[in-house]
Amino acid sequence: MGHVDFAILAGGRSSRLGRDKGLLEICGKPMFLWVLEACIPYANRILIVTSSIEQKKEYEEYLERFSVKGVRIVVDEESEIRCPLIGARTAFKNVKSEYTFLLPCDTPLVNSSVLQLLISMSKGYNAVVPRWPNGYIEPLHSIYKTDKALAAVESSLNDERYDMRSMLERLNRILYISTLVIKRFDPYLYTFLNVNREGDFKKAGKILKKHCLRG
Repeated sequence: MGHVDFAILAGGRSSRLGRDKGLLEICGKPMFLWVLEACIPYANRILIVTSSIEQKKEYEEYLERFSVKGVRIVVDEESEIRCPLIGARTAFKNVKSEYTFLLPCDTPLVNSSVLQLLISMSKGYNAVVPRWPNGYIEPLHSIYKTDKALAAVESSLNDERYDMRSMLERLNRILYISTLVIKRFDPYLYTFLNVNREGDFKKAGKILKKHCLRG
């Protein structure tokens, strides 16, 4: 598993939840830390991508508070555009491994077995991307060949295309893996539960509290 760096994208702010989603605490831990802990068994290195120096400092304080070592935090380059594609570019520029696994900071139920599955399928592909039966894809829960993905991002931005799909359109050798397959490892597909609203936060909290009690 040693060919992968993980990049947790934390640049977005939630207007609905009123603050930085990644720092909202569940079971006494910020959401980004739940994501980070799922990555640790499979990562060469872990990178957190933030959108400002102020946000970087906040994440550094949490890493220190929870005694987490060896995680690098970087800040997006100055840009008028705020979107995941900008965060992805920052990630691809700063990782050191052949492959980069992108994850959002607000998916605290990400399943380690799912991460392992996607990594195990990555050799020979420029991207491995989960896809739902209705065709919806999960480009922020995907693994990418770092150099190819960076070139695709730069091409998208040059064409003033700011969505993750535009990057994928510029890549060949993409393996789309059905969520029906992923269900064997994560029966309720909680890996893809983004905490965007108060209801999502409560749902994730309820599930993780059971985990905390068992632990």
